[in-house]
Amino acid sequence: MEGHLSQTVTLASGLRVMLTQRRCVSASWLFLGSPATTEILSLAGFDCLILDREHSPGDLDTLYHQLRASRVPVIVRLAEADTAMIKLVLDAGAPGIALSNLETAEQADVLVRATRYTPNGTRGIQRLSRAADYGLNWDGYRNDTGAAPITMGFIESRRGLSNLDDILQVDGLDALFIGAVDLASDMGHLDDLAHRDVQTAIEQIERKVLASGKTLGGLAHGRQDAFDKRARGYGILSYGSDALYLRDGAVAAADLARDTAGEPVE
Repeated sequence: MEGHLSQTVTLASGLRVMLTQRRCVSASWLFLGSPATTEILSLAGFDCLILDREHSPGDLDTLYHQLRASRVPVIVRLAEADTAMIKLVLDAGAPGIALSNLETAEQADVLVRATRYTPNGTRGIQRLSRAADYGLNWDGYRNDTGAAPITMGFIESRRGLSNLDDILQVDGLDALFIGAVDLASDMGHLDDLAHRDVQTAIEQIERKVLASGKTLGGLAHGRQDAFDKRARGYGILSYGSDALYLRDGAVAAADLARDTAGEPVE
């Protein structure tokens, strides 16, 4: 039985093709737990969105609404490799999972196996999931996106860096994203990304990930930083978030309002 309900499989396939072809994937973060902001950002022109479930509000029902609202693939970041939650998120229609603070090869293996159906992994089968168009596209889903959802880990600590060689040996782990802010904090240099030790650690991660053939990801801190990172081989770059755009836009508007109110009326 085949239906024509969602674009879950098509969108996810396109994202994997971009990674395979080493094209630079542009991303934006979702922190507000809002389907409306999800829809707006998905229309802005990004290749994908990263929905944060580590620091952000929203329950599973909210997640469903955000996935429905997006016109581009949404990678969902979780705080831990919880196999039950990974299954729920994938069944909801997310084409991939990102794991915060990946520190060991064992965690990476749990992540990958949780995204693969048995017997190749630990994911249970639900033919009536939203991801499979409620059963109307089960064959298409299980042979495409469902066979190998995108997996990404964030290197955000000294332990993650020390175990990076082993982590990179895990088959099925697609990408490693450098969480530079948390890495700097873990190294004792909170808010000091420019510290020499932090920069050295970042360079080590860059070199090892690129040599492994996996995709390297990171934050783009402005136009020049984005171009520099792309030149160094980054394959995923994130450019901001719904919360950041709203805050900065509101502050700029409020500043204009104050300036306007202070001007004499002719």
